[in-house]
Amino acid sequence: MRQHEVVRLRTQERLGFREIAARLDCDVKNVYGAWKRGVAALAEQAAKAHGEYLGEQLANLDIAINSLMPKVIKGDVRAVEGLVRLFDHQAKLLGLYAPVKANVTVTDEMTARVKALADEIAALDGA
Repeated sequence: MRQHEVVRLRTQERLGFREIAARLDCDVKNVYGAWKRGVAALAEQAAKAHGEYLGEQLANLDIAINSLMPKVIKGDVRAVEGLVRLFDHQAKLLGLYAPVKANVTVTDEMTARVKALADEIAALDGA
């Protein structure tokens, strides 16, 4: 109960930890601890709800994909187009289009090798 009240006062009324402690007649340290636990609980609830929603959406996509498959096998072009859209949506839900960060280091040795290859290609083109 106290966690909920601390989170409410902090987020909705924008009170500081000292103000909340004074209002609830407790120690600032306890208010901060309640805040951390309350926010962690809310984050866990949100993650669980997101996971459930994602699971429901993926299950619905599986149903749609399976229902289109017989038409796709028969060569129905519109069914193939629909299937491609469903696969695209599924990939987006799964985060398959998320950009990937890569740390790339180019050394002087690599640069020299590329230049040597470029020179070899230029020599072959000239021959």
